[in-house]
Amino acid sequence: MGTRIKPQGGKIESLEDVNLALRDIGLAEHELEAIDAQAHKKIAEIKTEAAKKGEELRKRIAETSSRIQAYAEYNRDELFRDRKTVDLSFGSIGYRKSTKISVKKTTLELLRRMGLTNCIRVKEEPDKEAMASLDDDALLQVDAVRKVTDDFFCQANTEEVNKDMLKSAV
Repeated sequence: MGTRIKPQGGKIESLEDVNLALRDIGLAEHELEAIDAQAHKKIAEIKTEAAKKGEELRKRIAETSSRIQAYAEYNRDELFRDRKTVDLSFGSIGYRKSTKISVKKTTLELLRRMGLTNCIRVKEEPDKEAMASLDDDALLQVDAVRKVTDDFFCQANTEEVNKDMLKSAV
């Protein structure tokens, strides 16, 4: 087969030009995938390296925090008699009131049965998939309308682009 000359930034004037432009898109997508894969690999390596480098520091922070907590617990009556926080030159220690609600799988149904619907979070929004089954008159009644568009697409056949790349490489 003869050498193909791809269209250079000008108008596309034939289906052959379209085909070659799709090949260009396929080649560019292939290159982008390689670039992204290389970036993801480097990012993963950097994260692994950072985790390894920081492991000792994280361990030291956790151990030191535990020792400080043990000291605070042992001396709680003296340190926190009339305050919740002790401010020091390099930071502060103290206790914060913390409330957490723990629920079980049965909690939601029990809230419903007891009429405590104000304690149930419900996100309401139109279900467009279900609305697709309504006729146009029904959609108009709920201030909605069906829009049908002819959206353009172009998609490179990456398998053929790859075959073509292999032919060119030989």
